[in-house]
Amino acid sequence: MKKYLWTYVLLIWIFAACAPQPQPTEQSLLPNDDASAPQLPAGMTPAQSAAITALSGNLSLSPGQIAVVSTESVEWRDGCLGVQKLGVMCTQAIVPGYKIILEVNGEQYEFHTDEDGSAVVQVVDEVFGSVEVQIIDQLASNLGLDEGDVSVVSNSDIEFADTCLGVAMHNVVCAEAVTSGKIIILEANGVQYEYHVNNDGTLVQPATLALTWTREGGIAGFCDSLTVFLSGEIYGNQCKSQPNGTMGTFANLLSDTERDQFNVWFKELGQVNLDMSDPKGVSDRMEVKLAFYGSGNGTLGNTDQQELLLWVQNLYQKLYS
Repeated sequence: MKKYLWTYVLLIWIFAACAPQPQPTEQSLLPNDDASAPQLPAGMTPAQSAAITALSGNLSLSPGQIAVVSTESVEWRDGCLGVQKLGVMCTQAIVPGYKIILEVNGEQYEFHTDEDGSAVVQVVDEVFGSVEVQIIDQLASNLGLDEGDVSVVSNSDIEFADTCLGVAMHNVVCAEAVTSGKIIILEANGVQYEYHVNNDGTLVQPATLALTWTREGGIAGFCDSLTVFLSGEIYGNQCKSQPNGTMGTFANLLSDTERDQFNVWFKELGQVNLDMSDPKGVSDRMEVKLAFYGSGNGTLGNTDQQELLLWVQNLYQKLYS
């Protein structure tokens, strides 16, 4: 019996020794490395790493094939890091960051980042002649129109007095520097819409103001504002929690009913200024002011004033929801 038992054990040992052994995996060879993660050059700052990672993805290259030519500290004039893409609005706020030049096989690429590399965009040359077409597309998208419904009325050269292209908004600081550009007027369904563009087409600013609203003070210490352009762009600001502002459009914030109501007000009303603030001298006084710039000559009764104010407050809540 012992003889058979030892023979059985010996056979098991032989089979085990001859069986294929599991090969060490890449994870077992490199326990601290993520094989799927790009292997960035050592000594990179977060901003440089973000730019290299973005370019390596765009070109399907290893990060090791990309060299950093230069890194320049810059204060970008807007939330798009100085790279305006038509159809995308930019917050008008100073953003500290970097201009980074990368090189691959003798060809250079420019990237703009914020300080920690959490935002990074590549600078791509675009033909200025296409700006009209892209603004038409933006307006049509904002208002739910067909591109064929929009036409160009005029395109004229101008020198703006500041970097905001002559369009002032609440809590937005504009540098006083002469900026060459163009004023482009579009028309759709008998209504005209004005856009301001800088000379190289990298900054586009809607200019036909429709409504402004501010809410300041109160027990909660509000410091809120809303700017609505007739062309459908919406800019909101919460100077306490989100000082750089938030952007939206009619297309993604308004229902058909809300948009129809806005159009009725614009056609029927003239300029309306509402002051719904608490009386002066009240403790923790809340100031609420609204200005509406319609094309008609009508006025609002008390009930209509409340309806317009609720419409604006609802829009503001949607922008930050």
